[in-house]
Amino acid sequence: MIVTVTMNPAIDKTAEVDDFVVGGVNRLKNIRIDAGGKGINVAKTLRVLNKPTMACGLIGGSMGETIREQLKQQMIMSDFIPVKGETRCNLKVRSKFGMTEFDEPGPHVLPEELDDLFERIRYHAKSGTLFVLSGSAPAGVPEDTYKRMTEMLHQCNCRVFLDTSGILLRRGLEAAPDYIKPNLPELMALYGVRGKFESRAAMIAWAKDKAEDLLSKGPKFVAVSLGADGAVFCDGVETVHVPSKKVEVKSPVGAGDAMTAAIAYGLDSGLHFRDIIRYAMAVSAGACMTEGSQPPTKEAIVTLLRQE
Repeated sequence: MIVTVTMNPAIDKTAEVDDFVVGGVNRLKNIRIDAGGKGINVAKTLRVLNKPTMACGLIGGSMGETIREQLKQQMIMSDFIPVKGETRCNLKVRSKFGMTEFDEPGPHVLPEELDDLFERIRYHAKSGTLFVLSGSAPAGVPEDTYKRMTEMLHQCNCRVFLDTSGILLRRGLEAAPDYIKPNLPELMALYGVRGKFESRAAMIAWAKDKAEDLLSKGPKFVAVSLGADGAVFCDGVETVHVPSKKVEVKSPVGAGDAMTAAIAYGLDSGLHFRDIIRYAMAVSAGACMTEGSQPPTKEAIVTLLRQE
């Protein structure tokens, strides 16, 4: 069983527009609505991989009920704490300029609601269980929340996969999560690096160096997703860069979460380092081939796994 925790889930509304008019009217088409948020996206992908999973987190209002109902329809177990605020709705619009995202901040979480979430997580914290702590935190959630969750889960002999950014990542690393997967912008922010690299090779070399540095701080496995430039993987024995697979991209939304799910699947299944990488690259590429924040299809994963 893998348990995902999403403190700031969302309804992902994805649409297209023929042209993008700043300050004018934009008429959307091909609108679809998906239950989203990083941990929920991970849970959806784990379901495709036939890995038993439980989605936990905080949800509120009608948007929260939509998420609960969608997960039920997809046969994904969930155990959410209700909050008084309304779960956010994020709009993602694809145009000739690429994907433009408009993300709401989410509800304000009360201290007692967060305490209830900690108790619910502790209830599911059976020895050996892998927890995936993903995404941003809504207002009212302290900066050290992922750190405290990780410490609590380690006390319960559970493993922790942390996939977040900014101060939540920085503070979370203080508790030495077992596995992490920052993307390039998150890694650059963590190390205070701005601007562009002089070359693709320089960027990859820097990512490898920082992945190894992060490994020295406690995690046993570090992955750095580089978007179209692939990903870097490090387990203390090997540090490798793998190029991305060439696919027809319909939506990049959720591709990073699909990679997190694939890595979690591989780690929980005891796969070899190289096999985890194969799954990570195939599953994340497969997610790019679907509309909205849908997970990859089983057929796409099988086809991509067969590619060298």
